Amino acid sequence: MDDRSREPKRLLFGSRWKFVLATCGILFASAMPIANSASAQQLEPFVPPPNSLSAPGNRNEATGTEKPDVQFADEMRNLVIQLSRWAKSYRSDFSIIALNGLELTEYLETTLFASRGTAEPARNYLRALDGIMIEAPFYGYDTYGEPTDSEETKYILGYLERLKTAGLEYFALDYTDKSEAQQAARQKLSGLDALYYAAPPPDKQLSTLAKVPRTPIGANPHVIDNIRDAKNYGIVLDSSPYGTKEAFINAMIDTNYDVLIIDPFHRGTIPLTYEDMKRLRYKKVGTPRTILAYLNIGTAETYRYYWQNNWRAGSPEFIGEGNLDARWGQEHHVYYWSQAWQNILFGSENSYLGGIMKLGFDGVVLGGLGEYSWWLDY
Repeated sequence: MDDRSREPKRLLFGSRWKFVLATCGILFASAMPIANSASAQQLEPFVPPPNSLSAPGNRNEATGTEKPDVQFADEMRNLVIQLSRWAKSYRSDFSIIALNGLELTEYLETTLFASRGTAEPARNYLRALDGIMIEAPFYGYDTYGEPTDSEETKYILGYLERLKTAGLEYFALDYTDKSEAQQAARQKLSGLDALYYAAPPPDKQLSTLAKVPRTPIGANPHVIDNIRDAKNYGIVLDSSPYGTKEAFINAMIDTNYDVLIIDPFHRGTIPLTYEDMKRLRYKKVGTPRTILAYLNIGTAETYRYYWQNNWRAGSPEFIGEGNLDARWGQEHHVYYWSQAWQNILFGSENSYLGGIMKLGFDGVVLGGLGEYSWWLDY
């Protein structure tokens, strides 16, 4: 793509337990009512601020094959900003991690003679984030285990170097099971203080934990109260190979990862419970860790609790055509600037993010940020 969007086609993600609510119910009220809801924290409905890009009056939503008349990058930034503000208004230490979408961190001034001009940081967007996760900076951008093109690596590292002053935590996610490749990648990241993880095959499904190395890099017995205390992380977003939810949870608690990044639903459909989270909270060594949830904000996944059987492209209006590059199941592009879609994602205790927060997750990894580039080319 001409705008060099770096969202790979296949994707697209200490006081903490004081926030955890005393409820043993299922994650989302729309999936199953949460027990003892009277004791749950009441999250106020989200109201867009005046002149917000999220305000319904600013929309010109498409019908049929018409291309929406919106600023796609600005709308994606605004979605992340408003989501972050709402979450942090209830829990200031709730972490917001952007998965890819590096171009969103800068405003690019296009000149008459060049497609890329002077770059200025997107300050409000950067303030909304606590970290950035980058896929395949060194291995697996196109094919699992293969080195990422050197120009692509240079491009990614250039962004990360410029963003160092923003104070973000970096998560590097490579796709290789070769020890020597992982060591070379960590060496190249040494000046960026990034957490590094190399996912195992098959392909890039993120369906099992790494076997190389068998123990997390920098494994330690320390209490990990937030992402900045962490020395390592592990990620599993497709838990279906584990079979039952119990087997998946047992595999996760038998690890010493400082940060676990998981889907809040086992196999994408079975919600985790408060009791599940209490077990996942502790490393094998016995001390607490940080747990982040994956949340796709750019496409509607048909296997999620919010999807209704009668939904199709154009009905409701914010549902677009099918996403042919879906990674874990059928998806549809969405008008992510639509207030109706944003109400599903956040803004009340029954929203997707509201359920994640009530369950006790310490933050979210936001997937689907690169959707803005798909719409640019629409």
